[in-house]
Amino acid sequence: MLRQFVGVHSPKLKSLKLLYSLIRKLGPIKVSTLTELTGYKHTTCVRLLDELVQAGLIIDSGLGVSSGGRKPVMYVVNPTSNYIIGVEITNLYTTVLLLDLHLNILETKKLKMDQGSTGEFTLNFVTNCVDQLLVQNDISREKLLGIGIGLLDPIDSEKGTIINSDSFIAGGWEDLNIINYLEKTNQCPVFINNGTNLAALAEYRLKYGKETDNIIFVSSDMSIRCGVVQQGRLLSHKNEMDDAFGHMIIDVHGQRCSCGSYGCLQAYSSLPAIREEVIKRIKRGESSHLQDCVEDIEDISLHQTLDALEQEDRLSLEVLKDAAYYFGIGLANLIFLLRPDIVICGGTLVPKPFFFDIASDIARSRMKHYPNSPIQIVKSTTAYNIVAQGAGCMVIDFYTEESFS
Repeated sequence: MLRQFVGVHSPKLKSLKLLYSLIRKLGPIKVSTLTELTGYKHTTCVRLLDELVQAGLIIDSGLGVSSGGRKPVMYVVNPTSNYIIGVEITNLYTTVLLLDLHLNILETKKLKMDQGSTGEFTLNFVTNCVDQLLVQNDISREKLLGIGIGLLDPIDSEKGTIINSDSFIAGGWEDLNIINYLEKTNQCPVFINNGTNLAALAEYRLKYGKETDNIIFVSSDMSIRCGVVQQGRLLSHKNEMDDAFGHMIIDVHGQRCSCGSYGCLQAYSSLPAIREEVIKRIKRGESSHLQDCVEDIEDISLHQTLDALEQEDRLSLEVLKDAAYYFGIGLANLIFLLRPDIVICGGTLVPKPFFFDIASDIARSRMKHYPNSPIQIVKSTTAYNIVAQGAGCMVIDFYTEESFS
């Protein structure tokens, strides 16, 4: 029935779609609350809800609390009525998730991106994963609603292409229409959007939506980015400024950034910046076990840099601590500007030793001037998978919302 909600014209289908959407956002929810929100008569609401139950789209959560009589039925969406594939594509990893309608991760597959990970190779990997995930979990293809793709590189969402693919090790991404390619090979709708925005949306929907309507998601990864949810809506922009947070100036006399300016946060707290600083300090005579990994230290890769951080290489951790310090400064500036209730930190660097603790402590220390404005600074729910979960939101919204925003 969810497919019937797309482009609905029938008053009855519109009513069913509205009820389903409210249950998805507010569930567990009882009939009386739904009648208040919709203005439907009680008998009409019950009849429509019964139809959604019969279609297998909603179920009784069993969470109703009795006030003296019979326990009220509390409706939630049936998470296994349909399924979604959520994907994140970066130049480090491609992540493919099988999700239910609650965005729970049922299974994960990952591809480490290397010189063989061309555009077509990577998209074929995604398609093969879709086939495997459905078969291994005994899910019929008819239950697959679609595929959502999150990309951190600048994208042309209308053409479904990456605007600048220079960050990928392998080629074959230029002018590759990701949407058309995957729709043809998977025979289902495919959606694409900026990864950081999707991460913010997923965090809001999965954990914080009932606590506040104002959150910021910040990502420290290949670049420094942020996604913003204000008044319950994702802020999105048509212009290509998704990485603007990374080009916030934190030192006017600082290091030169890839954008040409000096002192950008990107030049201190991104993974490429950490790699460059480690190489620079090795050249000055400092020691690191990374020297044993390559013949020429200029060949130290981003993956090797991450591995060194995981293994707590002394020099790499020193550089990481400095990066976290500057990230905390940028974080404080962003908080002063946007004044969110909650700041969620995600991305590849956040789970690494010391990074989150140092960055959050620095940001909090700079907010002591405003003791009556408490702001939570927390780690991402699922730091490595949150973008792909957010990509699943696009698929759900396609069927249940008037438009994705």
